Amino acid sequence: MTQLSEEIKITIEGHVDIFEYESLDDVGDVNKAKSLIDKYNSIHAENMSLVIAKGLANKDDGSIYSMHFGTGGATIDPLGDIIYASPNVTGAADLNMPVYFEVVDSNKNAPEGNQMSVRHINGTLFSDVEVRCVIDKNEPWGQPSYDNIADTNINDSTFVFDEIGLKNQDGLLLTHIVFSPIEKSANRIIEIVYVLRCRLVA
Repeated sequence: MTQLSEEIKITIEGHVDIFEYESLDDVGDVNKAKSLIDKYNSIHAENMSLVIAKGLANKDDGSIYSMHFGTGGATIDPLGDIIYASPNVTGAADLNMPVYFEVVDSNKNAPEGNQMSVRHINGTLFSDVEVRCVIDKNEPWGQPSYDNIADTNINDSTFVFDEIGLKNQDGLLLTHIVFSPIEKSANRIIEIVYVLRCRLVA
């Protein structure tokens, strides 16, 4: 007897929005937000396939755990042009210059405002994982200024980042995005909304 098999293709597409707010009460209200980034990201296919398999098997480290920030996504050449690094999505990858991270899994003591949720529309073949991370006023503590930009307005109370990645608790880099440097002053609030769309194609 011939054994029938069905092959299903899985695609994952990531998109990142970064918003700035003046008040914590305004977070989540896009009408009160300043949009800083609206961009698609890159996926580490090998690491993502491992995490999906672990999740289906109910094994440890089968989920997104933390959001990481770095300062190695972009540099400025002598002419003032921004040179972007290539996303790290193969092999033993990491952010180029990781400087800070926050836990986003609310089941594992994520800070208030950080959370993950799943959205699905009945009858469709895709579902969205939405990861939210809020960097509050006066956060992060003790982080260095961005050394690659010759800007005298940047001081020790300013946090600047130009790359973000999602990791599982085992430290595997699942996604990576680079962009123009974002400067976060101590009196501002930043929210990152990271959406992964998982789609099945028969």
